[in-house]
Amino acid sequence: AAMTTACEKWLQIEPQYEITDEDLFKNTAGYYKSVNGLYYQMSDFALYGKELSWGMTDVWARCYAVDPASDFKGYPQMYNLEYDAKEAAALASSAWNAAYKIIAQANDLIAHIEKTDDDFFTLGKTDRNTILGEAYAIRAMMHFDLMRLFGTSMEVDPEGRYIAYVDTYPSTVNPPISNREFMGKVIADLKQAHELLKTYDVEINPTQTTSTAYRFFATNTPSQGKFYGNRGTRLNYYAVTVLLARACLWAQETDDALAYAREIIDLVAAKKLEFTQSTSIKTAPKILDEVLFGFYNEKLVETYEPYTNTTASRRLVIDDHTFFFNPSNDRRQDIIDANTDVMGKYVVNVSEQKDMVIPNIRISEAYYIAAECLYKTDMKTAAANMMTVRRARGYTSPSLSAATTEEAFLAALIYEYRKEFIGEGQLLFFFKRTNRPITFSEGNFNHAGKLTLPVPDSESAIPNN
Repeated sequence: AAMTTACEKWLQIEPQYEITDEDLFKNTAGYYKSVNGLYYQMSDFALYGKELSWGMTDVWARCYAVDPASDFKGYPQMYNLEYDAKEAAALASSAWNAAYKIIAQANDLIAHIEKTDDDFFTLGKTDRNTILGEAYAIRAMMHFDLMRLFGTSMEVDPEGRYIAYVDTYPSTVNPPISNREFMGKVIADLKQAHELLKTYDVEINPTQTTSTAYRFFATNTPSQGKFYGNRGTRLNYYAVTVLLARACLWAQETDDALAYAREIIDLVAAKKLEFTQSTSIKTAPKILDEVLFGFYNEKLVETYEPYTNTTASRRLVIDDHTFFFNPSNDRRQDIIDANTDVMGKYVVNVSEQKDMVIPNIRISEAYYIAAECLYKTDMKTAAANMMTVRRARGYTSPSLSAATTEEAFLAALIYEYRKEFIGEGQLLFFFKRTNRPITFSEGNFNHAGKLTLPVPDSESAIPNN
């Protein structure tokens, strides 16, 4: 079933989350509904349904040539780092509020499930471990992206105290903790999730997640029930593996980041995960076969459409489409409409459920992370990892090799991030994590470490519901 069906109109259940607890957690179906509700809210336009994918974060990274006269003022303000301007501040506040609300609800779910035995659940340990694992992963992911938005990078200020890590429900005292300690908590939660999610995704039914035919909206229903279908729309074991690599890289724990990235690369080598040449990008620009996790939003296409209208001031046209067309055999050029300069990931085949998915975690990211972890000590292997992705995208020249300089490697990595993750919100965090200037059509924009949103004044107390 689609996420919207699984959620059963979650937001209409009750206006206040707490008063549903007694009924919500009285059976396994209630736990299913609870975790589905978290994904439903994460897919909201304030978060991954728009602003943390193709909206605010990609504007911020200068992926688009934003019209300063746009009738949506928040985007020109974000583009120019005008965080205190009214509309930009509203974008930040909405993301902050929505994220901490989800964290509070994840904490409530975790508290309930941790005091519930396996035999309460229909499928026993399988249900308990899967639901708890996904709840831990959601809590960690929301905190991590709050840090990436509202905290500084480890490169700039590892001991800075910007935001709180809230892991109890209800919670009333939430002092900010250092970035280093904060990331330790993110990684600890993800490791918990990683171990718990093995039960179903690795030991019981790996095909449901590893198979590209089953990961997104397959017609089959696994024997464990509908809750265990469409694992690509849930934080499954393999998605959490890449998320761990992403978080460890941010935390500058490169040995661990490399180990998690290699886990995915080894699965590809063993042909347990598919990562091959993408020949149909023009008709399937999301390259969904290689997406391990994405968000589902049934209003995605109609929400994106106004930003593709080249006669409207709020249009989001690609900053420099020639970037995507060089070299000419890079198939990712088909993501961009050369006539309108519009990014096409969210405008095709709108009748299919798959076209309502917003990619968030890709197999290719594992190769990029492994390469970045190695380029200073083993350029040959780093280059080979990058070339694996290039070959999958249809080109091998210019080639990277053991002779590639560190600066040339980083330039190539930025090139890859810009193409691979367009419309997915990841490029901005590369520039922030590495503290490198934003590269765009006009050259290099030196953000001077200022890619940090101020904590909303009215929201400095963490919401608990």
